[in-house]
Amino acid sequence: MNSFLKLILMISFMSTVVPVYGEDVFERHCIPCHKEMNISLQKTFMKALLVYGGKENMKAGLAYYFKNPHVNTSVMDEDFIRKNGIKEPMKIASKLLDEALDIYWNRYTVIGKLR
Repeated sequence: MNSFLKLILMISFMSTVVPVYGEDVFERHCIPCHKEMNISLQKTFMKALLVYGGKENMKAGLAYYFKNPHVNTSVMDEDFIRKNGIKEPMKIASKLLDEALDIYWNRYTVIGKLR
């Protein structure tokens, strides 16, 4: 295999492993939609935490919702759903979704951060 082809393959591989421009999976897959719709991720986090009660339940509930969105499993209120509808199913690998949910939890939880 020539050097040029090896370089192309290595760059291609690295672009799938290393976040582009320093963005992580959460910043690539979650933040743009929330910015576009002007939805606070902090407020959404608090709603989800109230519904699910803890990290593992929240991650499992949100992962299910993102793959199978439905009005009955949304944490958003009726007015929001009436105005904006239900999101489209996310087309993201489960491993990446789990990673995004871990980042979401770590970024917005106050548990263990208060002194």
